[in-house]
Amino acid sequence: MKKFFPVLALACLLTACGESTSDSSTTDDTSTAAPVDVAPAPDTVSAGAVKDGVMAMKDGKMVVMKGGNWEPMAAEVTTTNGRKVSTSGEVSKGDRKRKLEEGMMIDADGQLMDKDGKLLDNTGWE
Repeated sequence: MKKFFPVLALACLLTACGESTSDSSTTDDTSTAAPVDVAPAPDTVSAGAVKDGVMAMKDGKMVVMKGGNWEPMAAEVTTTNGRKVSTSGEVSKGDRKRKLEEGMMIDADGQLMDKDGKLLDNTGWE
């Protein structure tokens, strides 16, 4: 009996430590961590999740989010960082040019995003 309690205590300790290491006060969020401020691609998102002013190449045409709906882009737009976005999907700044591919997006600040909503490397544009 003298050996039973220490063995029982050790077994309980090992069992408790072997369980999940998550805090019991956390929410039951089972999704993986993902950037919250990045907008998903237009084809995979409800219109409400994309901010107004985001431009995207969709079905080979440039569209812009206005009031929760994708509308055709009517005129060239200059972003706050000086990039010019044409209605054909060409993004330019100075002598640098890039054609947006299907699903790619650019926001009003000039941040380029791929079709999955990940920010693209902007090195060389500034």
